Amino acid sequence: MSGRMTRAEALAALKAGYVELTPGQKATARLFEPADAPGVARLFYQTYGASYPVDEPYIPELLIEANRTHQFHTVVACTPDGSIAGHGAIYRSSSPNPRFYEYGQIMVDKAYRQTPAAFRMHRFAVEHLFGKAEGVDAIYGEAVCHHMATQKMIHGSGFASCGLELGLMPETAYAGEGVLGRASCLYAQRVDRDTPGPLFLPGDWGGQVQALMGRWELSRQVAQGDAEVPAQAATVIESRHFAFAGVRRVTVSRIGADFAVCLAAELEAARNDQAVLVQVFLCLGEAWVGQAARQLRQEGFFFGAYMPLWFAGVGPGPDAVMLQRFLEPVTLAGLRLHTPDMSEVGQWVVEDLGRAVREFGAPEVISLPVPE
Repeated sequence: MSGRMTRAEALAALKAGYVELTPGQKATARLFEPADAPGVARLFYQTYGASYPVDEPYIPELLIEANRTHQFHTVVACTPDGSIAGHGAIYRSSSPNPRFYEYGQIMVDKAYRQTPAAFRMHRFAVEHLFGKAEGVDAIYGEAVCHHMATQKMIHGSGFASCGLELGLMPETAYAGEGVLGRASCLYAQRVDRDTPGPLFLPGDWGGQVQALMGRWELSRQVAQGDAEVPAQAATVIESRHFAFAGVRRVTVSRIGADFAVCLAAELEAARNDQAVLVQVFLCLGEAWVGQAARQLRQEGFFFGAYMPLWFAGVGPGPDAVMLQRFLEPVTLAGLRLHTPDMSEVGQWVVEDLGRAVREFGAPEVISLPVPE
């Protein structure tokens, strides 16, 4: 039997041993070391309490192992007394491609939030991780849109804006920040090592994909995805429900003749789980992807993002398109977008949402004005 502590034991120890950091020290950014793990756990506990959905940050042995095996590449902001005042990472997340990482988990201790700690960690990541980390071909980030701080952080760091996840998070996720309505996130991505391959355009969303492809240097054989689905082809789907966010993510690596039936089952499961938002990730490597896109449009889905390399190595083509749909009327927090490129993508997504409402009766969405 393993002697590693359980999540419950780790949380109990964090609660019992919690201490505040000494303020006023200079926090220096560097790569994670095993001795930092308890300090990282304390910081996650301060920020999220017991609610963070994965175990690694709370259990030191797991975080050490995740960094040893390059599941995580963690950066910390460390004070002279050895305390961990900040944390950020690139890590394996939602993509089925094991060489596609997310940039996130950026947090700073409450005693150091008015210091340059977050900026120093980001600059360290830019200089030492982005384009340099072993086994990492692409990195994506989800920058909140009710303020522009994280958008400004990724701008100029090699990320290209290529999607908008409308209403991704409930307003309770940003308690104390004055957010009203579900908060949206800009999807932005780096491509550091491309995987060439086929790209079949997803029907009426092909224009958005073609417009976004030029934001990186990609090698693709582009064709229309309007072939008939082979009668013997079977759909391959994996789905995950995020209860706190009210989101169901559906990854479609293969599109079969039974796609409509599978989609109906996923929507029913989402409703049963009381999901608010459904995101579907379609692989663009099959010549009949347009048939699935047409079915999604008829179900009220609208454009979300183009994601190069999302399926690289695990699907018939390297790339994905993400489509999204609300299952009930929602109110969205106001959008702030930092650059013309970001605003352009945001406009495409909002306009396509309006089309879905008009043409297929998708749930109405109320967008609150941008805060002053």
